[in-house]
Amino acid sequence: MKNLEISGQLAAAHRTARLARIGMSAFTGTLGAFAMFVSLMPTTNHGWDSETPYSDPDMIAVATAASGSATLLTLTAMAFVWRSTSAFVFFSLLLAVDLYRFTTLVTH
Repeated sequence: MKNLEISGQLAAAHRTARLARIGMSAFTGTLGAFAMFVSLMPTTNHGWDSETPYSDPDMIAVATAASGSATLLTLTAMAFVWRSTSAFVFFSLLLAVDLYRFTTLVTH
């Protein structure tokens, strides 16, 4: 009788842990997506003359920090859902965009 109680408690604990992994993945994935959108802001400022854009160092610093944060948050979300193939592929695509933007900004 005790074995059935223990197995029922373990099954409930596994369901709770799965729900917690999904919740944390959704939370960190949302934060990562927000940081990715911040990192995609334009890093040029046209000033008064629209034909001569120049790079704004402050915007580049903000976009680089946001891109690095997006990369770390996306990796964290991937760690939470590494067993789910569809979620892992989705976050892999986001990670590819994050890494592309990060390498573009670091070499700027």
